Amino acid sequence: MNLRQLSTKITSLTGRNVFDMLIFLILVTVVIKLISLNTSVTVYDDTWNDFKTQHNCQLQKSAYGNQEASWLCDDGKVYYRWRQQR
Repeated sequence: MNLRQLSTKITSLTGRNVFDMLIFLILVTVVIKLISLNTSVTVYDDTWNDFKTQHNCQLQKSAYGNQEASWLCDDGKVYYRWRQQR
């Protein structure tokens, strides 16, 4: 059974085009992934303040001297706070 026959058989069984079904499944997958990313974000700043104190985080400045929304901590990592981004 070649691809054209398979496509014709799926179309006759479901009443829909195979390409339309594929696009629909991709869009559903993207929406589910976006919802899972949105629900897994921690937006509570009380844990950030504790972390910032424990790890001695210092506000970074850019090469131009203005303060950016990044923090350099004693663990060597730079953290970006999304609420502080301009």
